Amino acid sequence: MGAVATSEAGPSVMDPPATGHSPPPAPRLFEPQADPHGVSLEDLILGVWEDLDGNGSAECPVCGGRMRLAAGCEDCGSQLG
Repeated sequence: MGAVATSEAGPSVMDPPATGHSPPPAPRLFEPQADPHGVSLEDLILGVWEDLDGNGSAECPVCGGRMRLAAGCEDCGSQLG
């Protein structure tokens, strides 16, 4: 003999809100900034990697401080890895 657990059907997370209005957007830690040069986050990080590989240091993409290949950022401690 087997058993199957079921639950009562309720609203799905995919169902639109009952009010017909969209919920407010979720708060974000960082708002995306429009870059007039068209540099994406991927391009920025790849550029930092290239500088680290070629020069052994680069500008930190987080705080603008000095980042070294082996130690990360001297100012904020960020690391790429």
